[in-house]
Amino acid sequence: MSEYLMEATYFPGCTMKTGVEESNLPLQLVLEKLKIKLYEIEDWNCCGSSSGHAVNHEIGTAMGARNLSKTPKGRPIIIPCPNCYRNWAGAQYHLANEPETLKKYEDQFGRINLSDPILNIYDLYHHVFNLARLKSVEFENVQPLNGLKIAVYYGCGAMYPKYLRPVGPPRDTVERIMTEIGGDVVTWPYPHKCCSAFVSAVYPDIAEELVTQIVGGAYEAGADALVTTCAMCQMNLEMREVSARMSNKLPIFHLNQLLALYLGEKASEHNDWWKFHLIDPTPVLKKANLW
Repeated sequence: MSEYLMEATYFPGCTMKTGVEESNLPLQLVLEKLKIKLYEIEDWNCCGSSSGHAVNHEIGTAMGARNLSKTPKGRPIIIPCPNCYRNWAGAQYHLANEPETLKKYEDQFGRINLSDPILNIYDLYHHVFNLARLKSVEFENVQPLNGLKIAVYYGCGAMYPKYLRPVGPPRDTVERIMTEIGGDVVTWPYPHKCCSAFVSAVYPDIAEELVTQIVGGAYEAGADALVTTCAMCQMNLEMREVSARMSNKLPIFHLNQLLALYLGEKASEHNDWWKFHLIDPTPVLKKANLW
């Protein structure tokens, strides 16, 4: 019998691997505490994100096919980035339903893994929190968030096409998880509004306007901070907060950071997370007695 609750294949993607240590480091701690063992895929390539698919659908599918050819069989595939998940799952769906396309890429890359489920961060945390509710697992040495006022922000990356939406009971919302770990979730108007991350370099004025609406809406609803699972959203929101003429700027937490704090990590011992934030979150953490 394995000592782990789950063993899974892991695809970090370009962003998690090279750009957001402040999310990847707490993710590793959270999974360790939850007894989830990850095996990173060897020689993986970029998922294609919006760029590959925007240039050519076949390029996006080919990048997904190559990654699936590198994936060992027999374990679920965990992907923390919503955009990476969407592109991986989309490629697997098309390959499974297009025999000619599958044969083309099998001839090029060899065996392609179409049998193991691809799970995003919502699926993973849904599974673990559901087990906790059923008393099948217990969280040890927890530190609730002490009523930290949070606006949950999904962004548009979590809005998957119909063929990728889960069958059966809905996933947990991040709002429910935040409430269960001691956060005070505010009701606000923009949890799914696009942050403009992929057009911000071309149209910065549009990006600043959208971010002003998003952050301003959270502030007006009484939030002290936002939380998101998308590293690109987190990066873009804070970057545009700095450049926009906003009187009220809120820190944007990664979900992994708040879960790590709940599972016993001390915020004051992880300056390597907070130093990468463009909006300093330490005053908010101190206000909630989480420092």
